[in-house]
Amino acid sequence: MKFDLLTEPWLPVVTLDGAHTEVSIRDVFTRAHELRWLEGETPVVTAALHRMLLAFAHRCYGPEDASVWKRLWTGSSLHERSEDERAFEDYLATVADRFDLFHTTRPFLQTPALSEKAWGNVTQLLPHRATGNNATLFDHTTTADRVTLSPAQAARWLVTLQAFDVGGLKTPYRVDKSSEAGLANRFATTLLEGSTLRETLLLNLPIYHPHAGYPRPTSAADCPTWEYEHPPGPEPDKQGRAPNGWTDMLTWPSRRVLLHPAHTDQGVRVDGVIITPGTRLRTELTDSELMAAFRYKTKRQRGKVVKTGQAQPVVLEELRGVWRHARELLVGDWENAHRERPRTIEHVAEMAASDNIAADAVYTLRVFGQQLNPQGGAVHAWQQETLPAPVALLRADLRHEAVGDLLGLSIGLADDVGDALKRLERDFATALSGETPAKRQLLAQWYWPRLSEPFGDFLRDLGRALNNDDAGTQQQELLDAAGRWKKRVQRTGENTADQWAEDLPRRGARQLQALAKPLNDFQGLLDWLCRTFDANTARYYDPSKEEND
Repeated sequence: MKFDLLTEPWLPVVTLDGAHTEVSIRDVFTRAHELRWLEGETPVVTAALHRMLLAFAHRCYGPEDASVWKRLWTGSSLHERSEDERAFEDYLATVADRFDLFHTTRPFLQTPALSEKAWGNVTQLLPHRATGNNATLFDHTTTADRVTLSPAQAARWLVTLQAFDVGGLKTPYRVDKSSEAGLANRFATTLLEGSTLRETLLLNLPIYHPHAGYPRPTSAADCPTWEYEHPPGPEPDKQGRAPNGWTDMLTWPSRRVLLHPAHTDQGVRVDGVIITPGTRLRTELTDSELMAAFRYKTKRQRGKVVKTGQAQPVVLEELRGVWRHARELLVGDWENAHRERPRTIEHVAEMAASDNIAADAVYTLRVFGQQLNPQGGAVHAWQQETLPAPVALLRADLRHEAVGDLLGLSIGLADDVGDALKRLERDFATALSGETPAKRQLLAQWYWPRLSEPFGDFLRDLGRALNNDDAGTQQQELLDAAGRWKKRVQRTGENTADQWAEDLPRRGARQLQALAKPLNDFQGLLDWLCRTFDANTARYYDPSKEEND
């Protein structure tokens, strides 16, 4: 049996005319300019497949320096230049035997030595299907049910498993059952999306020159898992190790896996799988992960703001949108190092600063995440969110340092109004002596989702303002954008409070009296927050700059 991932269709894509289809790895790169995007069954599948393709692209094209990246970027296809097509074909020839899903001695991303173990249900690959202790709400698969997957489905979930598998106890190869959750559970995976898959791949393809140590801390020994001299052995690596570089990180072997194919009336199907603990990752994410953003807690010390503690990766939250982390995701932190945007985005900022990317372009930042339950052994939620990413904002430098502060104030205003709504609910419950706020947090559910779209408009406004060459006009446009955002937050806060008050059950005069003061206090606090915001943002506008230019 054979299923060659280089030539067989298995990657789900959308073409420029909107058609959904599946293509091979070869087709992804030769037709990337004809494809709109890659989209898997779930956000985590999409994220994992992109990471795998980026590792493949690095090994084909580098790019070893900015000139090579520019050549790829300005071409109409990835293979417009013969040297790039030749590099691609040479790499395919080198790894031709490493992408057979059912190879007897070297199956793709698998450990053939596991074959002596008993086969488990293939639903172990699918976190949305009930299996073992993984109870799910709407799926009632039992161990006795015979579930099979097509080779294409199995390949997609195999790649996803290595990046996003849950932690907890696994089938031991011999003794060790414990496993850490897959690497990509630790952070929100960011992906800058262009108008075609070709643009998307290149926007997320920083300079890659292992012999020169790029991207740090990549070494000459770096390679993706499929290039290892030998497939990972069946024993788990409990001590773990640091990655050899970026492509090693992108394809980290967090699990030892083996698929069982079988001939059926439907053709070849995967009807069993063995999954055991794999290699533990021993590195600081800030050192090795390029597709994550980080933030530090800070404190004021001797008149300066300094960071404290370890960097915390940005993760997705269920109610509060990813836009609340726009500073960490999009804006550089040139002096204070209180935040670190993804190094893939730093790469785009550098290319834009060198005029390799149009300053007025606006891309989409797509952010993927998976939340596990408190024990880390089951999936709680998959998430995918988007933000507009104006290139002018990405390339903003020290001359535009106030933009980061303006973003911080704007997000802070939304946070403060959100806290004021919580206080409204709490004060009302206290006034009723003994009643507690509803656990559903209706105020939060009505408030936060309504701000995602207007914040996207705010980011686009900032990008347009930064493209204005006149400093005075630019500053005024930035302030105008902040003012529009303030009004939207204020109106959303008021509407949320009014809706909540209207929906409260009317139980008599006592409840109405209990409601009056918290509502008045909320309105007063909201007005004060907006006045304070105006005062804080006004200091970034200096009319004298316009006169001096």
